Amino acid sequence: MTTRSVRQYVEGVQRKLGQVEENCTKFVTGGPDGDLGSNEVLMGKEKIVGIVDGSGVLYDPAGLHRPALLELVDKRQMIENFTGPLGPGGFMLKVGDKNVTLPCGTEVDSGVKFRNTFHLNPMLKADYFVPCGGRPESVNLENVEQMFDADGKLRFAHIIEGANLFITEPAR
Repeated sequence: MTTRSVRQYVEGVQRKLGQVEENCTKFVTGGPDGDLGSNEVLMGKEKIVGIVDGSGVLYDPAGLHRPALLELVDKRQMIENFTGPLGPGGFMLKVGDKNVTLPCGTEVDSGVKFRNTFHLNPMLKADYFVPCGGRPESVNLENVEQMFDADGKLRFAHIIEGANLFITEPAR
């Protein structure tokens, strides 16, 4: 889908549900260096709790520092160049990182593996998940159950898929 189509879909869902964009949270795959990811950061007003791109994972449950994100968008840089502050529980994990302990105590042996599966991580929750990039079939029949919390509730109230083939048809 094009940038405007993805954005219109998100805004349409928010209108239909009577949501205020600024009061919603969002997780994005595809970084501020790409067309869809950069425009989703630029055009949206939701609080972005995480971004995954080719360089790694950037996460802050309180919301990522918007001016620093906009700087990345302006320069078309990946999240590894993020210089903004992170709140308690926030972190940046790059693909080259190994044997890192996250603020929550989780041990991560491989930055690449963590990046590739972060959308399935139980710590991640948001009102909106907008895949704007990533590997095809990242959510499939073998891992779709990881998209749900312990109570069986989807960790993302709404998934607006901008990336081609991010979720397989059987997983839907």
